Amino acid sequence: MALVTGGARRVGKAIAIELVRRGWRVVVHANRSADEAQAFAAAISAGVYGPGAAVAMTADLSEADAIEPLIRAAAGWCGRLDALVNSAAIWPRQSLEEATAADAQQCFTVNALAPFLLSRAAGLLMADQAQGGAILLLADIATRYDGRPYADHAAYHLSKAALPATVRTLAVELADRNPRIRVNAVAPGPVLCGTVPGEPAESSERVRHVRGAALVETGTAEGCGLAEHVAHAVAMLLENPFITGETLAVDGGGRLK
Repeated sequence: MALVTGGARRVGKAIAIELVRRGWRVVVHANRSADEAQAFAAAISAGVYGPGAAVAMTADLSEADAIEPLIRAAAGWCGRLDALVNSAAIWPRQSLEEATAADAQQCFTVNALAPFLLSRAAGLLMADQAQGGAILLLADIATRYDGRPYADHAAYHLSKAALPATVRTLAVELADRNPRIRVNAVAPGPVLCGTVPGEPAESSERVRHVRGAALVETGTAEGCGLAEHVAHAVAMLLENPFITGETLAVDGGGRLK
């Protein structure tokens, strides 16, 4: 069973769909998109995957006290927690001059501290499971060591830059407690989310931008990176038992341009 935070929309939704397609049972977490999460989980369970394939849970990840109850509730649904995918994030657009200390703190709380606290709570629970578990963080290629941050998102980039170090730290700490626990991250580049069921179509300008950001073409109708490509990488890292401490670029080689 996997818990996907921010699983009601965009890349998080694509990840939840991919995991269910592979036979995982999924807890779809949401905060402001609670109604969407409920409808999405109900649609999955009413479809070809059958009753009990997915359930929705809500929590405000900016509140530290909400973290452990969410992990306990998710694990209690199936009696175990095999995977945690930290997809929830905020990305306010604002100039460097406009960004305040409060803006940076809010980004750090949701995008860096919450994944750390969630991963710690999930990892310590997994330490007591014979089968261990897998933890995945959604980073950003812009703040990987070989990435290039883009303008007007300084507070967001500050928070996302912490995730590769979090991955390496938790990979060491949790493997020491149970060598069957793995911690990794995916660092996406620009991708389209309009191909995810229920998500709005992308503008032609956005399609051109995503297509131009990559070094390679995908062979899809869009010819560029999709949320589904990120979801495939996430599933691979969750299921491969011999990869840990890695932040995998999923950007179509855009960082090499």
